[in-house]
Amino acid sequence: MNNVLDLIAFKNGEYKPLREIGPSVLDFGFIHCDATYDVMPIYNGKAFCFDRHLERFRNSAKRYGLTLPDYEWTDPLGVIKELVKRNPIENAFVWFLLWRGYPKSGNPRDIENCPENFAMYIKPSYPLSVKHNPEISIYLDRETKRVNDDYYGQTFKNMAWIELTMSQRNRPQGFDTTVLVDINGNITEGPGFNVGIVKDGKIKTAKDNCLKGITMTVVEDIAKEQNIPFERCVISADEFEQADEVFMSSSSGGVTPSTKNGEIVKLLINEYEIKKTTYGTKLS
Repeated sequence: MNNVLDLIAFKNGEYKPLREIGPSVLDFGFIHCDATYDVMPIYNGKAFCFDRHLERFRNSAKRYGLTLPDYEWTDPLGVIKELVKRNPIENAFVWFLLWRGYPKSGNPRDIENCPENFAMYIKPSYPLSVKHNPEISIYLDRETKRVNDDYYGQTFKNMAWIELTMSQRNRPQGFDTTVLVDINGNITEGPGFNVGIVKDGKIKTAKDNCLKGITMTVVEDIAKEQNIPFERCVISADEFEQADEVFMSSSSGGVTPSTKNGEIVKLLINEYEIKKTTYGTKLS
């Protein structure tokens, strides 16, 4: 496939080239960020944590007042199987998208008369580092604040990446990515990933003002199986900088080591590789 836009996608019951699924520049999903999405990995022909991703997508849709279609042709697993058949990509992402269109009136406050659009597509996976570094250098951004849960709730997946993009764009030269803090100066997450630290043999990750990432739930499972203490808690910026090990968890990178790598992170990476098989739903 020379152009990712030529891949076959799914929108409102039809399979068509990815370039044709939208959205329009008039859609509220585009101009008002009135949309939600989810991204699920496919490893070796298996949908990873399918049930967890679908449940989060449903919860996010409900939070934003968007409705998942319940017609036979929108069976998500059936659509994924068809997308995999039409686009033979061994390790890929499946995107779920739901967004509000625009009303015939064109009035930006005429929400009740907006149609909704549901789409799914598949594309090759990509690493967290543009430079393909095996270990990611993280800049702790103490200036750019992550939007607080009190607004719309970071537990629900949304398109509002403004502060994440600002932080990534303004990171100092030499760093691969950034981690943001909240209004109290405590650790939240980075652009598209949760962050975990290891201190004195214990794994910690932020409990507030961040997405409850599916991959971090897998890390939590591994920690329990390996008898490693795991806690979702408040992590200060100073505690982050003093950590023994730091890692990222994401659909794009699985468990990804930072330049503060260590034995526990290496164990998580190895165990995650095993979970790719045991947590996968067969697509053929």
